[in-house]
Amino acid sequence: MIVDILKNIDGKATQKAIEKVLRQYRTYQLTTPEDLLPTITANYTLNMPSYSGGFHSKVEEAAIRNVEHYQKAKAFFERFNRAFYKLTQKERQIIVMACLEETPMFNYQISKKLHISERTFYRIKAQALYKLALALHVEVYEGDEVRSQ
Repeated sequence: MIVDILKNIDGKATQKAIEKVLRQYRTYQLTTPEDLLPTITANYTLNMPSYSGGFHSKVEEAAIRNVEHYQKAKAFFERFNRAFYKLTQKERQIIVMACLEETPMFNYQISKKLHISERTFYRIKAQALYKLALALHVEVYEGDEVRSQ
């Protein structure tokens, strides 16, 4: 039964979905708090107090954005790490070197560094991406739309 389900997975769409997750990982990894800091400038206008709770200063809005961003990033990293550590050590090495480092290595460089043939590298990388997509539940089945995460 499981084999039948796996046969219905759309390989290309699943690859696009996992690549999107890996880009999201790098985005969260590279995002710095300075991007979300408010601009503090003098404001010489009087604002009447609002008891409806609708008014927020720029500092408050930036603080809310920071908290929301870090909550999303934390949840994403926890989910990603649980899935990532289901891979073998060699699969994790390949994914890190090819996709997650600040400056990803070329495929031939990774295969030389790990002392494996390029054919073996491509096989392991494809298998690792497929396993990661299944673990993160971003696989796409034939006839389905790509799920947004």
